[in-house]
Amino acid sequence: MMAMMMMRAEGGDRRHPTVVVPPWSSPFESAAPGGDVDGPDSALALLQRRLRFDGDEAGWVEEPDAAVDVYSSDEFRMYEFKVRRCARGRSHDWTECPFVHPGEKARRRDPRKYCYSSAACPDFRKGGCKRGDACEFAHGVFECWLHPARYRTQPCKDASADADITRGGVL
Repeated sequence: MMAMMMMRAEGGDRRHPTVVVPPWSSPFESAAPGGDVDGPDSALALLQRRLRFDGDEAGWVEEPDAAVDVYSSDEFRMYEFKVRRCARGRSHDWTECPFVHPGEKARRRDPRKYCYSSAACPDFRKGGCKRGDACEFAHGVFECWLHPARYRTQPCKDASADADITRGGVL
């Protein structure tokens, strides 16, 4: 950095030298004519793309709003929520994460791979089912509520009589 600055004595006075710093371009100014700050190669655009990178095998996040839309879809809730393993490599709040984590009790079996009904398993409710993944009944409330045969087929207990189905008034 010192090589880029020059000290110059104004009027021969060496006791109070003036530091001359050569001009430099701001990272937020584009080199292109017209100064397109939001262009695809601008520093701001590169920083925003870097901040959207998850940093693990999941790769780049497309758009934050797109992820929210995917997570709130019926398809995701029935077949992916607490079924697919979380790919995040770093620690995070797994109670807020829609994916399953090692040892998590909210784990669900994939209803496309395992043939089980939406009826609750009496053995699981008593503390443990010896049949495990081979059981023909649902283990836990998420397997009951989010089973494709049951999901959004009954009004939820908190919904009013005129609840809009599209806003979640139905299980």
